[in-house]
Amino acid sequence: MHDQPVIVSAIVSAYKCERFLRGCLDDLLAQSLMPNLEIIVVDSGSPENEGEIVDAYRERWSDTIVYMRTERTETIYGAWNRGIRAARGRYVTSANADDRHAPEALERMARELDADPELALVYANAIITMTENASWQEPYVVGRTDWPAFDTRTLAAYCYLGPQPMWRKSLHERYGWFDRDFTSAGDYDFWLRLAAGGERFRLIPECLGLYYMHTASLERRDKPRARRETFLARKRNPLPRFATRTDP
Repeated sequence: MHDQPVIVSAIVSAYKCERFLRGCLDDLLAQSLMPNLEIIVVDSGSPENEGEIVDAYRERWSDTIVYMRTERTETIYGAWNRGIRAARGRYVTSANADDRHAPEALERMARELDADPELALVYANAIITMTENASWQEPYVVGRTDWPAFDTRTLAAYCYLGPQPMWRKSLHERYGWFDRDFTSAGDYDFWLRLAAGGERFRLIPECLGLYYMHTASLERRDKPRARRETFLARKRNPLPRFATRTDP
């Protein structure tokens, strides 16, 4: 049994990510939020050895790390849904296997949500690297994001919440789940759904994450499909054209 209350559940979708997974788990286990963090690894039928890696970590961290495997390969959004349904935290975050966090990142984001019960989601800027398995301590920086503050008109134009947002698990009770048929824009589809429902997001104007930019990412691998999914997400979650909802 996990003898500490779980505040945040970090969902790691594990498919062909063996070379990243140890760094991902080390990064999460070093978070200042520990021991109030739960790590849920969802292995969607990966042909690599993610399960063996997780098993080795669970010898020490069995109360913190949850491992789930499906024999059928799912999209990342199907894996997120599976992990979120099992999550014990009141907040959830996506923890991509190839990205990293500042040591205080998850605690900082959870505090922001704790302080404002009307806030649905928080997001932060990130340092950008093109070096595989770079760390927060040795990031090999090539740039950084500069996301705008939350505004529904801007969100209708493009997805700017970055790769590491944190949101309330309870939102899924009202708004449903990520569309598991999407391959790259399922998160954008869900954020638009929340915004159309009047939910508020907030930018934390600090770099709290390390984003690994590479050409094999889902949205870059099949750009035509990514565009089609983006258009569909906007079509079925229309936001007011002139009215706006901003974070004060």
